[in-house]
Amino acid sequence: MENVDLEQLNRQNFKSLSDALAMPGKITQIKKVFDSHLLAVANVLFFSEVSFYYSGDEDISLIEAITNPKATILIEADYILSDSVDIHLISEAKKGDYLNPDFSATLIFKCEDFNSYTYSLNGPGIDGKKEVNLPCNKEFIEALMKKNSDYPLGIEVFFINSCGELLALSRTTKVEVA
Repeated sequence: MENVDLEQLNRQNFKSLSDALAMPGKITQIKKVFDSHLLAVANVLFFSEVSFYYSGDEDISLIEAITNPKATILIEADYILSDSVDIHLISEAKKGDYLNPDFSATLIFKCEDFNSYTYSLNGPGIDGKKEVNLPCNKEFIEALMKKNSDYPLGIEVFFINSCGELLALSRTTKVEVA
């Protein structure tokens, strides 16, 4: 069995998550934990003070044991993880309030690849406009833009493809059909 420095791996994956969120449209790389990119992200983000909701088939019990987050219902979750890109999760995700905009959800979606639809991004962290491919349809983007229309309220979204590439959209990112 190969020895893995989980702390070092978490630092590398945290940097990838931070870079992707700070520069929307930039593709970064996540290294697997327990043979899963999704579990790697969960291992970085989860700790005893946060809650999560997971819609999928992966066994996350080991990450739960290591990080001790609280499993909860969708509308109360700090982190929402899904094995597929699901528009329903956007409408149910909490987006904070004006006193606590940080009490919002972060959504993490697994997808096969990023080649489905082309969009134009602009906003903080983007020099002018940037064209990117995202694994979500126009209705998904419209729901996300509606959810994030009242800044500082809103949600962050991460997409992880089957190769471990990560792409993020912050609550300040404006997305248009290219």
